[in-house]
Amino acid sequence: MMKLPLTYEQKNALQKGVTLTLCAVLLIGCFLAAPMIASAIPASLAYYLTDEPPAELLAALRAEQTLSVQPEPAPTPPTVPSPPEAETPSVPEGAIDVFADSFCWYEEGETPTLDVLDGTNFGIDLQMYLQKEYPIATPDTDEPLVLIVHTHGSESYLPDGTDYYLPDEDFRSTDPTQTVIAVGEVIAESLNALGIKTIHDKTLHDTEDFNRAYSYTRKTIEAYLQAYPSILYIFDVHRDSIETASGICSKTYTTIDGTPTAQVMLVVGTNQNGASHPNWKTNLTVATHLQNRMHELYPTLARPLNLRADAFNQSLSQGALLVEIGSCGNTVTEAKNAARLFAWAFASLL
Repeated sequence: MMKLPLTYEQKNALQKGVTLTLCAVLLIGCFLAAPMIASAIPASLAYYLTDEPPAELLAALRAEQTLSVQPEPAPTPPTVPSPPEAETPSVPEGAIDVFADSFCWYEEGETPTLDVLDGTNFGIDLQMYLQKEYPIATPDTDEPLVLIVHTHGSESYLPDGTDYYLPDEDFRSTDPTQTVIAVGEVIAESLNALGIKTIHDKTLHDTEDFNRAYSYTRKTIEAYLQAYPSILYIFDVHRDSIETASGICSKTYTTIDGTPTAQVMLVVGTNQNGASHPNWKTNLTVATHLQNRMHELYPTLARPLNLRADAFNQSLSQGALLVEIGSCGNTVTEAKNAARLFAWAFASLL
């Protein structure tokens, strides 16, 4: 058979067909040979040719990362310093503990009784004086009715929080915040707040000459009475001094409405020692009614009424009394608490 020569177009088409066939054969061969090629590649290089590194290499890398990269520690919160512990006041060497006791002549919860420490030979019966009509009428006036003085203005108390004293303590001070002057100020403020006009004299009558203190106080009282004839009551406010049989300083002590409080003693002077004081029984009547009112309002506040042979300047007014607030072992706050209750009882009496 005679071969006809191929045209140009036929040759070109034949070449393309052969080329496509060869490419297809090579592509299929590479695909079939891929697993054998991959198995021949070292494990250390395998992760360059795949999307996922080998499990062994991945585990090694993770272990290395765990060892070399540590999480940053959480920030430490700033340290807040603890408040300093309150220092317990040290008790000085040689300090003596105060003896605290109630100086009422009845027990707490019992009905208060009218008792008297009678330092005279008059043999009085307080119940008889309680039955008497109250001797002073309260006028309707804006003028002063009460004068508070201090014959022994330097009589002091223990500082708050102190229940001991030193052997050389004389319980005297010129600091008015620690003495009977501070207590008298509480009485004056309370009475003025209740509408009873009160004058408080803060003169220290006992620092120049202690033995003449009552004479100095008398002159002070007379000057006020001349300036204010309206004054009907004169309270000479003191602080008592009590010791046990062994010489330990004592304090009068009670609690009223849960508040630590000193106790109050009314002192009434007489003419037994020769003073000109013919109307002392009027003063005693006032004191008995006031004593009874303290019993009614604040049981355990009042100690027994004290009747004395000396006059204590009480002849200057029918309503003149010596008022002992607490004792040397009381703190100034305990005495102030008692002073406030005394003022309220007196105001209710009027």
